[in-house]
Amino acid sequence: MIAREVRGEVSENGPDANHPVIRTLYDHLDEVTVVAFHPREQILVSGSTDKTVKLFDFSKTAVKRAMKTLSEVFPVRALSFHPGGEFLLVTTDHPTIRLYNVETAQCFVCSAPGDQHKDVVMDVNYSDNARLYVTGSKDGDVKVWDGISNRCVETFSRAHDGAAICSAKFTRNGKYILTSGMDSIVKLWELSTNRCLIAYTGAGATGRQEFPVKATFNHNEDYVLFPDEKSGSLCSWDARNSDRKRLLALGNSLF
Repeated sequence: MIAREVRGEVSENGPDANHPVIRTLYDHLDEVTVVAFHPREQILVSGSTDKTVKLFDFSKTAVKRAMKTLSEVFPVRALSFHPGGEFLLVTTDHPTIRLYNVETAQCFVCSAPGDQHKDVVMDVNYSDNARLYVTGSKDGDVKVWDGISNRCVETFSRAHDGAAICSAKFTRNGKYILTSGMDSIVKLWELSTNRCLIAYTGAGATGRQEFPVKATFNHNEDYVLFPDEKSGSLCSWDARNSDRKRLLALGNSLF
């Protein structure tokens, strides 16, 4: 667990007393918005509304502070490690995507400003082979980027009929992209044809969602999973035919 730094001690009889927390890392000064594991080493990276990205070496049990800090100008929204672990993509409350060298902390951005989104970038994820990465933005577009040149190679304009994009990620084979939007719809896109193959509907039946919620697959990509903020349940569909499955109780409030 990563927590912002607070004054005083954490009580063993508090609300988290029954949860199996094995480590707690403190170093942020405000809300933690995103975390990700290094693909090869025992390193955890986190982003926060305190406008920092912090890397923790959790192989050292006594260490609770970050071993490295990357400072941003805006609150951090999303992170994605390069599959090799040498680079880290960072998005903030700004249209420009940052690529960091993890070792040197050197920052790179796309050489063509016109390739960038026009609003906050909500999510970013590498494909498994690192040849591409995908982003989703409040501007309603999903963009696919070359993993070497950092140039945009494809744009799905108004992917959710103009609604802000909450999440975007590749399937493991890199041929498809799963997206979710503030319209409470999840979509599966075919990369080669730039078209939506399947729309997973039925979540958020009481109206448009208020908070950005991310969609994902289960471990073998047989099912699509998407939290419903209105009911506090987990919606699930058959990934191949979009058949709606029963709601799963999450056991805790989403927000």
